[in-house]
Amino acid sequence: MNYIGMDIHKKFTVAVAKDRDGNKLAEEKFNNSKSNFEAFLKIFVPEETKIVIESTSVWEYIYDMLEEMKYKVILANPVKTRAIAEARIKTDSIDADTLCDLLRADLVAESYIPPKEIRNLRNIMRQRKTIVKMQTQTKNRVHGVLLMNGITLPYGELGKRAMEWIIDEINTTSIKSVLVSYINLIEQYEFELKKLDERIKEIALKNPQAMLLTSIYGIAEIRAMEIITEIGDINRFESANKLCSYSGLIPGIKQSGTKLRFGRLVKQSNRTLKKVFVQASWSLIRPKEGNKFREFYLKLSKKKGKQKAICAVARKLCCVVYAMLTKNQTFMVL
Repeated sequence: MNYIGMDIHKKFTVAVAKDRDGNKLAEEKFNNSKSNFEAFLKIFVPEETKIVIESTSVWEYIYDMLEEMKYKVILANPVKTRAIAEARIKTDSIDADTLCDLLRADLVAESYIPPKEIRNLRNIMRQRKTIVKMQTQTKNRVHGVLLMNGITLPYGELGKRAMEWIIDEINTTSIKSVLVSYINLIEQYEFELKKLDERIKEIALKNPQAMLLTSIYGIAEIRAMEIITEIGDINRFESANKLCSYSGLIPGIKQSGTKLRFGRLVKQSNRTLKKVFVQASWSLIRPKEGNKFREFYLKLSKKKGKQKAICAVARKLCCVVYAMLTKNQTFMVL
């Protein structure tokens, strides 16, 4: 068996190949193109070769390219690949060489690679997230311009009526031209967001797992698709606690001798899942009659405060989602 470590960058890759005994067979730096990858790999039979690459911003198309060429590819988690992260001397060649040695020793901390379909859906959901963020930033700029010029908006939110008021009531040409430009951007974002939401809802209606999750109060089609695309295959999590850990809904633990201290929620997590579960939890506790989640929240908030209480609700919700997806069952809150 041959082993290849690839240190991938945006424009180029450094690859090191070794045999099972650690003897170096090849080392090369080349630009990222299919012909260059094929040229480097031509002496390595796919059935007798394993390749490891790091999870970087450009890993997907390179992974798909290598998989199309029938090679076994492992995606290394860069955070957990401490041998590279803590090396005193770091060069692209050393990184590729270390990756290759970790692969030979079967010590690579693998990252989960979702199927192509899930990755495509994930890109759609993240595109929506980007548009929402850009729209919010533009609205904040409008508020900033109004504030700098001492103009008070007679509406709480920058909605359609507020934007019409800005166009009709503000007469200063220089200020108005800036605000109108921002308003045009906001309306364009709204148009794109509406089209994207319609597409996501159509996809969700054809997805059995998404329809299961929409039976939870506070989770509609878009939130359901966010959860599904970020989780991927639910069976890769051995338990609900594993999913909670992945979602960042467990506290950090510090232990020294006999002392054990629980801290804030862990930072190393899937931030999208954490945000979705917390946002859905705020909706989940709204219904008053017969709502066990609300009762749990109110009881805990008196002792721990609202923030810790809602995080505890989010963890419970995460466990519920795990049970629903593994058992293929719906769930009704009320």
